Amino acid sequence: MDIPRLNIAALPLRLWAGIGCALLAAVALFVTYDLTRRSALDDLKREARVTAQLRVAVLQSELDKQRAVPVILADDSDVVAALRSPDPTRFVRISQKLERLRQETRGAVIYLINDKGVAVAASNWALPVSFVGSNYGFRPYFRQAMKDGVAEQFALGTVSRKPGLYMAHRVSDGGRAIGVVVVKMEFDGIEASWAQSPQPSYVTDADDKVVLTARQDLRFKLKPPVRNDEFVTAVAVPVDSWRLQVVSSARPALDMARNTTLMLALALGLIAILIIWQWRRVRLKQAQGLVAAAREAEYRQRLEGDVEARTREISITNARLSAEIHDRRDAERRLSSLQADLVQANKLASLGQITAGVAHEINQPVATIRILADTSVKLIGVAKARAMLSDNLDKIIRMCERIGHITGELRTFSRKATGEVEPVPLQDTVMSSILLNQSRLHENRVALICDPIDPALKVMAGRIRLEQVLVNLLQNAFEALENTPNPTVRLTVKVADGWVTLKVIDNGPGLKPEVLDQLFTPFVTTKPKGLGLGLVIAHDILRDFGGDLSAESTDAGATFILRLKVAT
Repeated sequence: MDIPRLNIAALPLRLWAGIGCALLAAVALFVTYDLTRRSALDDLKREARVTAQLRVAVLQSELDKQRAVPVILADDSDVVAALRSPDPTRFVRISQKLERLRQETRGAVIYLINDKGVAVAASNWALPVSFVGSNYGFRPYFRQAMKDGVAEQFALGTVSRKPGLYMAHRVSDGGRAIGVVVVKMEFDGIEASWAQSPQPSYVTDADDKVVLTARQDLRFKLKPPVRNDEFVTAVAVPVDSWRLQVVSSARPALDMARNTTLMLALALGLIAILIIWQWRRVRLKQAQGLVAAAREAEYRQRLEGDVEARTREISITNARLSAEIHDRRDAERRLSSLQADLVQANKLASLGQITAGVAHEINQPVATIRILADTSVKLIGVAKARAMLSDNLDKIIRMCERIGHITGELRTFSRKATGEVEPVPLQDTVMSSILLNQSRLHENRVALICDPIDPALKVMAGRIRLEQVLVNLLQNAFEALENTPNPTVRLTVKVADGWVTLKVIDNGPGLKPEVLDQLFTPFVTTKPKGLGLGLVIAHDILRDFGGDLSAESTDAGATFILRLKVAT
């Protein structure tokens, strides 16, 4: 069967759609190129302006330093006296002073001119190119300074033939002009630094002639023209009509615009290829559908012949599948039974851990009750011990209540419940924990030092569970101090940034590194008869409070650190 040809009537619509897409792509490419070029060029101009301003700042710093020299020398008493009473010996001393000053200011040359225009002292007086004796009365800066007081002129030196800025200041004696102090500033160092920069820089005067430049061929000529791929940044210089020109290349902006446009063109080309490929795929499926329709009749005939044979096979397969389903259900029932056994084993393991934890936690209150009961028995026959006996019985009642609270809290903990967290007075909790360990304190003769705690200080916790943690930590500390001379346990409290840090510090042998790394892992313990659950339970309790329990160890002993939130 022939494949149908392309519908010619629909061709103009697809052609116009293609032309429209091409125009949109061209506009997008042009806009992308123009926006990218402008943005990159603006960045280059900002960088160039910053560069120009920095160079002007350096230039201004040098100018300000050199301008101060003639102003100071014009008021120097030695200079005024030498011009008032000319004397060769004085002029030599003035020359020596100018030489020292030039070395400190790093100027080109400093010289003193009398009212006749003759240089009578100079910093280069001892050199072959000395200005002493030269007549500078024809220089505009001399005449202007004698007239106006100050003058500046950029020109070539008559002796050195090197360009520089001449800064002159009039020397007056009683209102009468008796001479001029001149400082010549050369810009070799600044021009040398410009030569190292990829951005050419030069300074032009009011006539757009180049006065400062790293290129000698441009000096005293009109500023060079700018190429199409360059732009100039001009900033005023603190010299009459001077402007610093920084020439920057616009090539990076053009390159960025070209690369961005090229990437967009590649992306649009890829999208166009994908669209054409999808269109061709749809057309091919349509053509294949027509061919498939012709073959469907033939296939249907073969299918009808196969149905009868397949029906028999399906019946056999169905019987086999029913047997497999029965076996699968038996396997699922066995799996459910195994899962139930595993859950029960997990419950028994948890129950063992919690039971050991309960025995570990209530051991000290029971021992305290026993001591109080024995003491009460001994006091029964003592007439004056009625108040003490009553107090012991009250304590026994509180201890029994505390044991009930402990078992209740641990039972809640075993169900993975955090329990209630509320503001708890820290001082009362600490004192109760110390009371629970009172017998161990006396038995081990441990010195317990507790920092004063603000009675109004409250933390977010559960009181009984917090007492469990403190009792456990104190008991561990007492046991660690059994063979330690002068055993001491210290409790410190610090409040900062909404947190309370409570430390339990002992002076025992400390913890080994391998034990410290696994301290809060179940069944890890250093005690011969220990279960390794006390610290695990304490760590989980602190975590339920939103706090933290950590440990540190040194040769001076071990420190357990509790962090709790302050109750606001």
